[in-house]
Amino acid sequence: MKDLEQLAVLDPAGGHEPTPAEWARANAFVDRIVEGGATAHAAPARRPATRRWAVGLVAAGAAAVVGAVTVPSLLPGSMDRALASWTPVPGSLTGEQVMPQARRCAESGVGSDPSAPVSPSDVLLAEQRGVATLLIQQRGAGVIECMSVDGGPPAAMALADGPLPPPAAGTVNVETRSSVGDGDDQYSNVVGLVGPSVTGVDLVLADGRTVQTSTRGGWWAAWWPGPEGGEIGSITVLVHHTAGTSTHRIEDL
Repeated sequence: MKDLEQLAVLDPAGGHEPTPAEWARANAFVDRIVEGGATAHAAPARRPATRRWAVGLVAAGAAAVVGAVTVPSLLPGSMDRALASWTPVPGSLTGEQVMPQARRCAESGVGSDPSAPVSPSDVLLAEQRGVATLLIQQRGAGVIECMSVDGGPPAAMALADGPLPPPAAGTVNVETRSSVGDGDDQYSNVVGLVGPSVTGVDLVLADGRTVQTSTRGGWWAAWWPGPEGGEIGSITVLVHHTAGTSTHRIEDL
């Protein structure tokens, strides 16, 4: 108990009262851990538009459950390095290039089958901005998102417990978006699905910055410094498709 009290002061979510949706999501996550994970026949689960990350800390028993639910971000030093090296245009990792990050994400224990082996084909999307890598990764029947910096412990969260239907041709949706941290250490991210014929997605932020997202494997994703992921009316989404480009408010997707 004394160790937990000492760790509590490091909790970046200290003083935050979760919303009913966040409580429901956290409880469902704990239930999956306790029950050994969802089966391959579980119904697909849509995630709320705002959510918290779980840090993949190596722990045992109840401590692992508490850490996975209550710690919402990357470790502070890792986040500093990620923000300092961020780029608006991402690089892409494929095949064996991404396996070190994919294995670390698998070791976080998040997903419908945490014990499943990892292969390059499990990585649906992998974007690299500076020293940070954002993955959308198959874990058993489910899908997780995971962010890692250098060789440090990743932050991971379940996206779905099973297959999700794609949006209509030429359109995208938003599965999850959020803003994490405070002040100069705050960052945002968005993850969604892309429909057939979509060739790319760009974000225009409130300050005029354009962020090129990654699109691959039926998904699109990006992260960036700033609070826009948690604000209304601050992001314009440009969806490029074979018929042209359509413009949307992110809240409408």
